[in-house]
Amino acid sequence: MKKQENKNPISKKRDSELESLLHSEHTISIEKLAVGGSGIGRIDFQDKKLVVFIPKSAPEDQVRVRITHVEKNFLNGEIVQILKPSPYRREAPCPYFNECGGCSWQHIDEKHQVEQKELILTDLFKKFLPEQKYTLLPSVVGKQSFEYRNRIQLKQFGKQLGYFKPESHDLVDIDDCLIAEAPLRDWLKTNKSKIRPSDKLRKHELKINADGKVEFYPIGAQSEGLSFSQVNRFVNASLVEATVSLAKETQPKSLTEFYAGSGNFTFPLSQISKDLQIDAIELNPVLTATAVDKIKSEKLHKQIKFYTTKSELFPLRNTMSTDLIMLDPPRQGCEKSLLLKIAETKPKYLLYISCHPVSLVRDLQVLNQNGFHFEMRHLQIFDMFPQTDHFETLCLLKLAE
Repeated sequence: MKKQENKNPISKKRDSELESLLHSEHTISIEKLAVGGSGIGRIDFQDKKLVVFIPKSAPEDQVRVRITHVEKNFLNGEIVQILKPSPYRREAPCPYFNECGGCSWQHIDEKHQVEQKELILTDLFKKFLPEQKYTLLPSVVGKQSFEYRNRIQLKQFGKQLGYFKPESHDLVDIDDCLIAEAPLRDWLKTNKSKIRPSDKLRKHELKINADGKVEFYPIGAQSEGLSFSQVNRFVNASLVEATVSLAKETQPKSLTEFYAGSGNFTFPLSQISKDLQIDAIELNPVLTATAVDKIKSEKLHKQIKFYTTKSELFPLRNTMSTDLIMLDPPRQGCEKSLLLKIAETKPKYLLYISCHPVSLVRDLQVLNQNGFHFEMRHLQIFDMFPQTDHFETLCLLKLAE
């Protein structure tokens, strides 16, 4: 198809003027942090202020910035010089921080990291659900802000082993990772030099297994499912406990759980009542097989049933609970067809556990716009990923009367 030409000379001129900003330098004050981890600043351009996203910046920094990328509605920039450092800024503990794409916020103290995550979430609610009433409860943080990950994924090329640089496929070779649990750090220091060189790019998992032993193995299409588990066992325990407590308050007789994995929430939820019937839906057969084995060993087959299918297909062939539905989708959120079916079913309660705030508020907006009007009974951040901009959100919705 022939590309349509832009026949508007004004927009052409504007595009040309915008492009003139590339590589220009500006003094910018950082307002806050954005989804994705960059700081937000602004520069004057003609009759408006253009947003500039600046990685490795901190709120209240005053920085000299070079523009590295130009879009119609925003710019990307890089710090040339920190003119006045933020009161929340610190020296990043990791020697690889300035190059590595693994962490985005090590240069900011932990208390302010959490405050920025709370601000990100509330800003998204203002944008997508401005009329929604809610109270954001104090965030749950773990005892460890470093050495919390029980698994990490590393890239290898030649003798190099590490992470990609931000927005790049250039490899940063590392000998240590401060957010990995101590046994993984020890393994890296002791065994990295023994790894056989690779003549092509490979991906590996370094993890602590259920027996407490360290495993290192290549990840391919056949083993992707094996690698999924909650990486922060400390905060995950708090999240599971809070989820079960909220579910118990709803006094459900039945529960439909979508994106159930291998039962991280399913089995603790089954302890609410022996009469609680749970349908758990998970696409990955490796994860459902693990769950089914546990069902057999714990003799829970009368209470829990796992389905290996896409979450959006389950309602087409089965009846969902009208008591309580639970969602724990991947970063992209739920399929719209599933949300529409939930809105149609109108369960009394909906538990939503999100690993990405944008997809969370968009999904809640879809539910609200399609007849599932709700009261927000619980809204809380669980800081599962310190030193990064990522976090988990737990919310309980009650169908409005």
